[in-house]
Amino acid sequence: MHSVAPSSGVERPSRVPQFYGYAVCLVAVITLLLSVGGAVEAAFALADPLRAREREFGFEASYTSFEAFRATYPRGVNIVTSGPGGLTSSAQRDTLSDAELRERYSALRADHVARAGFEARQRLVKHGLLMLLSIGLFVTHWQWLRRERTAA
Repeated sequence: MHSVAPSSGVERPSRVPQFYGYAVCLVAVITLLLSVGGAVEAAFALADPLRAREREFGFEASYTSFEAFRATYPRGVNIVTSGPGGLTSSAQRDTLSDAELRERYSALRADHVARAGFEARQRLVKHGLLMLLSIGLFVTHWQWLRRERTAA
């Protein structure tokens, strides 16, 4: 696009399409860099789901080994009930044997591995699609900018 300068009658190229093209390319590069970081993190979580960070806040037992699980498993359960006097709290001690605790560990570990694997695959797909989209946007807009530059 060309516009005529009001005072001189000389045509000057408009900078708006050029600014738009470079802005899209910049956003595509930033999106690509952030997506690569997310994909790498998801690949590590998929490779070792037991060590994948599940919750940033809160406490969860460790599933890397039975000994770590036993040391971090919350043995006490706090039960809150409501009655005529309001809310009451009572602590109950978990009295599982080692065999029962090992069964619980196996079930919780399998659940943790399955959930972490699903979430890692989900993030890989999401970040992979973002990377493809940002590469496509960058390439098409960069080529468009080159055509605009040679046409001007």
